[in-house]
Amino acid sequence: MTYYTRHPIVTPVIQSFGDSKSRRLFEGGRLRGFRGLDYERALMLLDALDAASSLAPLRALRAVRLHALTGDRRGQWAMTVNRRWRVTFRFEAGNAHEVTIEDYHKG
Repeated sequence: MTYYTRHPIVTPVIQSFGDSKSRRLFEGGRLRGFRGLDYERALMLLDALDAASSLAPLRALRAVRLHALTGDRRGQWAMTVNRRWRVTFRFEAGNAHEVTIEDYHKG
């Protein structure tokens, strides 16, 4: 008798990045321009986002601090990395778009 193991196919949720620096960081590079960023936590949040097919699993993780943005950023979401740094993105049809690591509080 032959047994086959089913392996789920994992489809990446992150479809686009808002800038090349955020994409390169996700792909494993440490970059200048992210002064004070907790790189390990940023990568953990990006991995969690890339694995989430909806916002529900992210909401369940209190440490992620997922919150909707308002004003001219309406329709976007943010997760707190540390201090001033956030992972921001739009979430549509089970996919994350325009994923960016940024300080959206600076002028």
